[in-house]
Amino acid sequence: DALRSNADASQKILKDLATMRQGNQQMEAETYLDDLLSAVEDNSRAFWTRLPAMTRFSRRARLASLSRTLELSTPPADDEGGDDDAESEGRRRRRALAVLINALSKENEPHSNAGRFARPAIRSIEKAALRGAKESATLADMENRIPEGLETPKYEVIVRKKSYEVRKYEPYSLATVGMSSNIKANDESRSKTDRKVSQPTLSGASSFGALAGYLFGKNSEQSSMAMTSPVFTSNAGGKDREMSFVMPSDYWAEDGVTSAPQPLDGSGVKLQRNGGGTRAVVMFGGFASKSDVAKRKEQLLEGLKVDRDYEVKEGSTVALAQYNDPFTPGWKRRNEIAIDVVLASSSG
Repeated sequence: DALRSNADASQKILKDLATMRQGNQQMEAETYLDDLLSAVEDNSRAFWTRLPAMTRFSRRARLASLSRTLELSTPPADDEGGDDDAESEGRRRRRALAVLINALSKENEPHSNAGRFARPAIRSIEKAALRGAKESATLADMENRIPEGLETPKYEVIVRKKSYEVRKYEPYSLATVGMSSNIKANDESRSKTDRKVSQPTLSGASSFGALAGYLFGKNSEQSSMAMTSPVFTSNAGGKDREMSFVMPSDYWAEDGVTSAPQPLDGSGVKLQRNGGGTRAVVMFGGFASKSDVAKRKEQLLEGLKVDRDYEVKEGSTVALAQYNDPFTPGWKRRNEIAIDVVLASSSG
């Protein structure tokens, strides 16, 4: 039972899905997930399945727990121009289920002393999802959402305000591509640079693929570089957006972009150094949908309007930072909206 604390069961499901996808059996993989979703929906309606204690004894209660967690983990409709139809909803629910199965495979709830009466893994995940979905996630919780082992730009917090904080960033380097790039889907040069994206239906997947291709070896030196975090989207919520990966710290020095492996011609990727500086930043969880980004952008800008110490730097635009991979559920994600600021003229 993958919903109890049996990592082997959930890992088998993931292995079956991986085998199908590697064999280009995408339809079979979707049917497999749809069958699992049907089991969840058919067994989650009895009133007693809402009782947390019942998950220790009843498979139906564990399926109900999975159903509730699935609702917390399903991304919102793609509001970057896509339709919120049945096909889109099915795709999002299949993705969310795969994410939860992956989480189940990593859940290590101690249960050796309690045997079959231990808290099932899915109940532990549901509790974590409920905590993480709250609007008032703690600072410590947000800090823990940064993936382990990945380099991130270095900064120090200057001051924490009510709804945002002001940071001083050190310089770092970026690989950047336009999200409305001139690269066409059938452009031969694209195949030299684009890396297959695990979630091709996500907004910006083509830009992500071009950057991942560069970072993982499709560059002038055929050199693979370490993955970093976060992924930046500049001018978030506006036109002419750009997506950027942070380069490894080996290339953060002043000559870093010239010493780094160069992008291939036609890739659309460019290297640039960010000089760091002072930024106001608001952190939030979830999937960073268009509506979420707009809400946090307004929150940040409205706060800065009445800030006596800092004001928006002239000509600055808002940037979105996303720290987690596509298989991280929304309630474990860390996102940020940031904008460059300077000392307010009234403060001096």
